[in-house]
Amino acid sequence: MRKPFLVVVLTAAAVASAIIMVGPQITVVAPLAIVLGGILAYRRSWYSLVCFGYPLLFGFISAWIGYSEMPGYERTVAFAVSISVGLGGCGMVATGLSKALPR
Repeated sequence: MRKPFLVVVLTAAAVASAIIMVGPQITVVAPLAIVLGGILAYRRSWYSLVCFGYPLLFGFISAWIGYSEMPGYERTVAFAVSISVGLGGCGMVATGLSKALPR
């Protein structure tokens, strides 16, 4: 399997799995990802970018919820900020995966 294809598939899976952060479980998932990212950063692993970027993917979920519940939300600054945070997280996850996965 080619590495770029695997990076795209795994990044898409991470973005899709960010839906599990809706609700009270975000109080467990986000701190756990940040602590694990810190441990991996201490060990100088590229997977730390994946862990640090994962909680930022909630920006996409936040934008989606706002879009579906409030008319005209897609024309607000809050929507743009949510999408930007999600894109930043997506970039971190993709970069971490592309650097950490073996050829």
